[in-house]
Amino acid sequence: MNLLHKLSTLFILCLTSYQVTAQTKKLSANTKVDRTLTAQEKHTYDVSLKNGMAIVGKVIQNKIDLVVDIYSSDGIHLQQIDSPNGSKGSEIIDFTASTSDYYKFIIHTLDTESKQGSYSLNIEQLLSTAENAKRIAKKELPTETLYNLWETSLTDETVIDEFIKSHKNKHIIEPLSGNPTKMLVTYFCVPDKNTEYVMLSGGPDFLGLRFQQLGNTKLFYVTQLVPNDARFSYGFNYFKTFKYGPENEVIHRNVVHAYDGIIEMPNAPKQLYLPERNEVPKGKLSVITVKSDFLQEDRKVTVHVPANYSAKTLHNLLIIFDGEAYGGRPNRQARIPTPTIIDNLTADKKITPTITILVWSMGKRSKDLISDKFGNFIADELIPWARSNYNISPHQEKIIVAGSSRGGFAASSIAFNHSDVIGNVLSQSGSYWIKATKDENHWTYPEANGKLINAYKQSKKLPIRFYMDVGLYDAGAAMLGMNRELRDILELKGYTVTYNEFKGGHSYVNWRGTLASGLISLIGTKNN
Repeated sequence: MNLLHKLSTLFILCLTSYQVTAQTKKLSANTKVDRTLTAQEKHTYDVSLKNGMAIVGKVIQNKIDLVVDIYSSDGIHLQQIDSPNGSKGSEIIDFTASTSDYYKFIIHTLDTESKQGSYSLNIEQLLSTAENAKRIAKKELPTETLYNLWETSLTDETVIDEFIKSHKNKHIIEPLSGNPTKMLVTYFCVPDKNTEYVMLSGGPDFLGLRFQQLGNTKLFYVTQLVPNDARFSYGFNYFKTFKYGPENEVIHRNVVHAYDGIIEMPNAPKQLYLPERNEVPKGKLSVITVKSDFLQEDRKVTVHVPANYSAKTLHNLLIIFDGEAYGGRPNRQARIPTPTIIDNLTADKKITPTITILVWSMGKRSKDLISDKFGNFIADELIPWARSNYNISPHQEKIIVAGSSRGGFAASSIAFNHSDVIGNVLSQSGSYWIKATKDENHWTYPEANGKLINAYKQSKKLPIRFYMDVGLYDAGAAMLGMNRELRDILELKGYTVTYNEFKGGHSYVNWRGTLASGLISLIGTKNN
């Protein structure tokens, strides 16, 4: 072959290759193209898009596995569309322009051994920036409420402020179509300046959820799928960043706890004994100090004597720790209004006659509730003191110790060490991860069994009955896990255990309701 012939052949090959790759078609709304394609071909289409516009369509493959490469006008590769559906099905085109430009869409196959196939290109929509903004917002915003709020904000600058003012709480609860057991909770806030991001704590998502901004508004939101029978407290934490110096070279960060709220879903368990009733006779509440040689102090306690108390009637003795939180301060609102709960249970004949002592923490709960000296005070000083002042049953099965969190641990620990005196434990989310050693377990991810897990496992069965409850949304292995473990140990050893899990967290919001359940379980009348 002479030189002229070779050059002529090379020119023809180059021209053919150019024709295969350079044929360009303009794309517009409602474009429909049916073409065949070989492994050596590339079909090029272009479209002019302004910043924020979108092109939406699909490439339907037939006997050839295709990809769609998208390029800017200056040849920068922006995206490759390649679904895993092989040589059948569709490659979906949904591209939003980040700048005003002419964009090239090149359809080809990556399989160099592929035989000839065909495709149908269908451009369904060419959306303006405004149309595309609404389309994406409609797709990404999880509720109609948020979408309508965002859409209104485009023309009404006051809508966010009005929305905030119209809601007492910083959440809304909305039903989910086709889901009878769960609803969608939307939390919202307007963080102050210097807030880098906002995190939600509380509810089913143990690790927390991060808020996102609603469009370009000042409102931030996050949603959570919540069972219809849940009840829990939640909070917002603002992660703030402060910058100082001529070049912002001094950076300081801290976290501000900005808000606390309560979620009560429509089917949350009724807390029937919580509200004060005008028609119910009220017991007598007295704040007293009890001298303790074990503690080397005068310990403050509050005694609740039921209405119509008779010194001729034998009474149960209920001792509850964290007395200030459980209603031990007369004429002050309490997280758990124990006196009211006892009055209501007594009036409804749900429990047998009971004297209640609320032991004040006096700022010492962390130390006292894991202390043997504190346990000795309860068993050897406080119970005898109560018997000397009130008609308390002489039998240990009529004595109940109760508490929440560390207080639940204390109740189980004191009963374990003094089962000859104490016959009942009411534990609300007991902290059974506690080892009470210098190398204490991490409160979320314990490395070892807690002290009482091992103690009850290794001991013989003791004459103690248990009521235990804990929240499904409590601190993972430490709380939910170790409560389940202690329950299993007790049941295997033959203890009488009433055990309850509620859809909530580590909170008085739940304990104020389950206290009544525990009392009915342990000292309920025969009709319960």
